[in-house]
Amino acid sequence: MNEDSFLKCIVDSNRRRILMFVGQGEKCVTELVELTGMEQSLVSHHLRSLRDCGLVRSRRHGKKILYNTSSSDIVDLLSRIREVADSVKELAEGRECV
Repeated sequence: MNEDSFLKCIVDSNRRRILMFVGQGEKCVTELVELTGMEQSLVSHHLRSLRDCGLVRSRRHGKKILYNTSSSDIVDLLSRIREVADSVKELAEGRECV
């Protein structure tokens, strides 16, 4: 995957939220629905996209499919992005990037 494809996959805030939750430990769709407040179909759609991008992996456990990040580096990167965004926000003083 190239950088553009990777960034396109994580640009969506719902996908980043899902990545953060599954980065804390394996979760099934039902758990992610409860944690995110999103509809089951939307969570499944985002998980499919994240899996297609190689950012999450899945495994079957009985009747459930459990999802986890494919690398701990993903959560570290998302945390760092949040830190940088917060520091830049202070410099931007109310201006918004368009």
